[in-house]
Amino acid sequence: MIRYFLNLPLIASLAGCVTVPNTVDQDNSLSFTEIDGYKFHTVSEGDEHDTVIIVVHGGPGGDHQYLTPLKSLSKNYRVVFYDQRGTGLSPRVEKSQLTLEQNLNDLNSLIEHFSEGNKVKLIGHSWGGMLVSGYLSTHPEKVSHAVIVEPGMLNPESAEAFITKMKASQSMLSMFTLLRYMAVYPFVNKSDGHEGFDYVMTRILNRSEPGPPYQCGAESMPTDSFARGGFEAFNNMLRPVMSDPKAFHYDLTEGISSYEGELMLISSECSYFGYDFQEMYHVPKLPGQTVHVMAKGMGHNMLTLNPDWSLETLAHFFDEN
Repeated sequence: MIRYFLNLPLIASLAGCVTVPNTVDQDNSLSFTEIDGYKFHTVSEGDEHDTVIIVVHGGPGGDHQYLTPLKSLSKNYRVVFYDQRGTGLSPRVEKSQLTLEQNLNDLNSLIEHFSEGNKVKLIGHSWGGMLVSGYLSTHPEKVSHAVIVEPGMLNPESAEAFITKMKASQSMLSMFTLLRYMAVYPFVNKSDGHEGFDYVMTRILNRSEPGPPYQCGAESMPTDSFARGGFEAFNNMLRPVMSDPKAFHYDLTEGISSYEGELMLISSECSYFGYDFQEMYHVPKLPGQTVHVMAKGMGHNMLTLNPDWSLETLAHFFDEN
C-alpha cells in the first residue's frame, strides 16, 4: 500500500488533468432521448422500422458500453442501448431519483417512446436482468420476448444468498485497490460535482480480475469496458443491501406469471451466481415457459467476452419464436 501513496507527488502534478467523460447535458455531440425533461444517453442501431430490442445494462451504476457487441443484432432489429438515470453518460440527478422504482418507470417510458405501440423485445444483464424481471411483472402485455442474463437477486431470499457469496469473495487486496483509486479523487477535474466518485467507480468497474466470483479462470473484461460509472446510483441502491440484505424487500417476480411471452434465462457455468444459483433461487419463481440456458465454460460477462455464442443464442431465440 505504501508504494501507491509514494506516487502522490506525481499525481498531484497532474491535478485537474484526471477526467471522466462528460454527460449529455455537458456535451451536445452525444446522442440522447429526452423524456419528461430528462435526457437519457441513448444509442440506436438498425432500421427504425424494425422490431425494437431494448438492452438494459448492469449495475446499479454501470453503463451500456460493455454490451455494445450486441449491436450486431441490428441486422434484423432496431437495437436501443441506454444509460440508466444517473449512470454512464446520462445526467446526474438527486438521490431521490435513484431508486429501483424510478428505474422501472424509466424503462417503461423508453419502451413507450421507441415501441410506437408495438410489443418490444428486452435483454437485461445482471442488474438489468433484475429490472427486466420487475418490468415483466408489471407490464407483461408490452413485451413479446425477454432475455434475463444472470440476475443477482430477485427476492429477499436470493438477496441474502447473493450478499453472503459476495462478502465471502472480498479480499484485503480489494480494499487496497480502492484506497489507491481514492488517492486520485482530489485531482479529478470536477464540473457537475460527481466526477470524483464516478472516477473511482469507473476504475473499479474496469478492474476485471480473472476467476471468482464472476469469471472463469482465464477470463477478464477488456480494458475500458465501461465509460463512466455512476457512484451515487450504486451508493443509493446497492450499498445499503450490501450492508444489510434485509434492505432488499422486493419480489421482482410477483406478477411475472401473467407474462405470456417468450422468456429465456441465461446463466454461466463459472460465476458464483450462475446456473446452479439461478436454478435454486430464481427458476422456481419464473413462468413455466422459461427456457434456462447454460453458457458452458463462460462467466458472468458472456455477452461481452463470448459475443459469437451470445449473438447466435439470442438470434435463435428471437427468430425461432
